[in-house]
Amino acid sequence: MKYMKILGLAAVAAAALMAFAGVGTASATTLTNEAGEVVKTGSTIDFSIPSGKSAILTSTSGEELDKCSVSTVSGKTTNEGGTGVAVAGNVETLTWSSCTFPTKTLTASGLQVNGTGSGNVGATGTFEVTINTILFGTCVYGVTNGTPVGTLASGTFTANAVAEKFSGSSLACPETSLWTGTYTATEPKGLKVDA
Repeated sequence: MKYMKILGLAAVAAAALMAFAGVGTASATTLTNEAGEVVKTGSTIDFSIPSGKSAILTSTSGEELDKCSVSTVSGKTTNEGGTGVAVAGNVETLTWSSCTFPTKTLTASGLQVNGTGSGNVGATGTFEVTINTILFGTCVYGVTNGTPVGTLASGTFTANAVAEKFSGSSLACPETSLWTGTYTATEPKGLKVDA
């Protein structure tokens, strides 16, 4: 169960990065920094969990499966967005530490943001996170292309994603789990979704 939480956290981190990296709507969507400048193609976007906060994976019935107090997400934008164009990005690094169980990212993909002011973040590929429950084996959770993973607003990515079990024990690994967490953009400063 704790492994499931960790996987949920990984999904959240991935979602956070994707939220900062991309958006796609009919309106003109871009990401901007604290100076109000558009985040250019190839720019690095970094997120981390603030001190005192955690990424948590729970079963859909509310049981805590895993919890990580340290997590980072990093990647680069693949475009600048614009009218009817998604701001997209690839997650290059998704790390977990200070977790209930050993947690590791197996596969990271891309994210996109849809909207302005408060953007909806979604996966543009598959993310897989493994949690080693030690006694009951390993649980692998993740999200696939098109899965909503959270929201991005005022430099904060709020993860809220339902992850599915890709593999693992039926006793220790529920079929679905909920990933929640709050990540803060550390680069660029003042990151926001703009029109």
